Amino acid sequence: MGLDREECVMARAVRLVVSGEPEKALTLLSRYYGIPTPHLKVGLPRRCRKALGCYVASKRTIHVRSSSEYADPFVILHEFYHHLRSVLGMHRGTERYADQYAMRAIRAAASGVCSVDSEDEG
Repeated sequence: MGLDREECVMARAVRLVVSGEPEKALTLLSRYYGIPTPHLKVGLPRRCRKALGCYVASKRTIHVRSSSEYADPFVILHEFYHHLRSVLGMHRGTERYADQYAMRAIRAAASGVCSVDSEDEG
């Protein structure tokens, strides 16, 4: 079974994060969903010190603990899910749904079904 367009965009985002280009991944995803691109910062706000990543809706910013998480597609996509839900005016979404979104993206990238040349950037 092939992947849908959304999963191909998600797969490309995962590959961008892994290759050290998470800002491009966030831009790609934001264009696909028609929302503003979140900011990305290394370093956590005080209230998130024990997390690997944290989304601050009031600043539309994804914070990651260190450069390791900066290149971790699970962390980036998990926090992007919170951004997506927030910008669309929905509840931020549960951690479980954010985890599922990130894992869906990682599985899509691992499947290899979507070729880089055929993916639409939005």
